[in-house]
Amino acid sequence: MKKFLLFLWLMLPLPVVVWHYGPGQKWLARDRAHTLIRTAEQFEAQKNWRDAEPLFREAAGLVRGLDDSLQTRLDIALIRARYRQGGAVEAIDMADRLLNDPRFQRQPQALQDEARELASRIHYHAAWVMRLEGAQKDLWMEEAELARQNFRMLSEQTLAAGRTAYSHLQQTNLESAVRLQRMGLVELMAKPLPEEGQAMAGQGLTEQMARRRGQRGKGNQPGIGDGEGPPQTGASNNRFQPGAGS
Repeated sequence: MKKFLLFLWLMLPLPVVVWHYGPGQKWLARDRAHTLIRTAEQFEAQKNWRDAEPLFREAAGLVRGLDDSLQTRLDIALIRARYRQGGAVEAIDMADRLLNDPRFQRQPQALQDEARELASRIHYHAAWVMRLEGAQKDLWMEEAELARQNFRMLSEQTLAAGRTAYSHLQQTNLESAVRLQRMGLVELMAKPLPEEGQAMAGQGLTEQMARRRGQRGKGNQPGIGDGEGPPQTGASNNRFQPGAGS
């Protein structure tokens, strides 16, 4: 009997050890990730993208493979941080990978919309900056068209889902993307570059995008929605306004 009781006493730490090295590690990783995210979001609220980015990146490494929705949230945050620091090409590549990931379609609709809107905004401001840099039309137009198509998708899908206010916002963004395609360069130069896109200026974006196009090859246009038709007509004079989640 004494031997049996001694055996039970010696076995008591085993469940703790199993938990610590099994499910406990996942719990600790999530807890640490949420702590990092809270700090990163504080930096983000201050538009301190440089300090926010490494915290989001560390958190993403902790939850990878554990929580797909949280991972998507962090991917979006990292894209936004790169973009707002002027890293347009990197941000576009990151957005393309996210939108084309098979797991993306299984994410909550709100996350899908946030990611697609952010990608659209990056394409939009990239097109604006490239026009100011004197880029060839086919190069900047590709970015403007990606913005148009994705804004159109968001507007139509959310209208069908009954999200009228958000759909109206994306319709306004769509009209701004069409207007960007159509306005003359002199008219564009007379307008102030939106604050959101200012970090892209002075980075040699046109040269970077031309090099990117050559690297990924012609005919490969990731991030475009299915069933797209020709550009819509009737763009309004509304200026581009920031949307939710960006």
